[in-house]
Amino acid sequence: MVPAKILVVEDETIVARDIQQSLTRLGYDVPTTATSGEEAIRKTKEIDPDLILMDIVLKGQMDGVETVRQINRQFDVPVIYLTAYADDSTLERAKTTSPAGYMLKPFHPNELRPTIELALHRAQIDRHLKESLQWLATTVRCMNDAMITTNRGGRLTYMSQAAQALTGWLQQDAMGAELTTMFSFEEDGPAQVIENPAMQAMMECRIVRFDRVTLRAKDGTTRPVAGSAAPVINDAGVVIGSVLVFHDAQALERPDRGFESIRSELRQAVARAPGVINLCAWCKRVPGVSGEWYDLDTFITEHSGLQFNGGLCPACLQKCFPHS
Repeated sequence: MVPAKILVVEDETIVARDIQQSLTRLGYDVPTTATSGEEAIRKTKEIDPDLILMDIVLKGQMDGVETVRQINRQFDVPVIYLTAYADDSTLERAKTTSPAGYMLKPFHPNELRPTIELALHRAQIDRHLKESLQWLATTVRCMNDAMITTNRGGRLTYMSQAAQALTGWLQQDAMGAELTTMFSFEEDGPAQVIENPAMQAMMECRIVRFDRVTLRAKDGTTRPVAGSAAPVINDAGVVIGSVLVFHDAQALERPDRGFESIRSELRQAVARAPGVINLCAWCKRVPGVSGEWYDLDTFITEHSGLQFNGGLCPACLQKCFPHS
């Protein structure tokens, strides 16, 4: 197992060398130290450490807190503060940089190990969480269906790009607004007023489907939309919000091309294919004429004109919201 690489930032050379030697005896890789904020930023770029031990009081134009603030803007590396000062003002300044730990001098070298290991473990979890959120955000951006999330009070907390395009509202302008700002919860005319699907989903802890609910865009135009609302439930079983996924109901009623025409073109495209189509058994992609591999839906779209509408089938919807 590769030892964690640590950068020690301490303006007292003797103290820095002592910490470096202690960490080396504990099995960590400490290739260098820094004595100032400017040097710490430069060496962070050079050695790409897994963790930084930062003294708050440093010589030069930047102290430890300001140095960490600059490092956070450029790098993703956890920091543990080492300081002889425990006053409230110093602690409050340090907290603004979201450190992974805070140790008071003097300390025994063996006290470093649990603090360092916990900081490294937490950093690994945070990175995995960030990656998962990036995958999720990319998936949502690729969805043709619009998506809106609300808090427990039914106020908007997020809008996908498709939702912004459909409603005419920018997310920053709609944040905190009630759903009734955008939706009239009516079916088949004003006489058929229905319950807010998001609130109903949260109250009843189940998926609520709606059909031809009136969407009122920012410019005042209206259109019927259809979709579903589901509660968001945390690990403790508490409802913390809701998710609405919807699409323009009229768009499905007036397809640009007939199904028979699309099926005919798809059949002709398949017939023109040279023998058997190579389909990867793992990623389900197929090669084009150029040799480049495409997702199956992209391949079909390019060869037939058929468009795919992103969404969840009932089985996957149940997997995503098992409590409903």
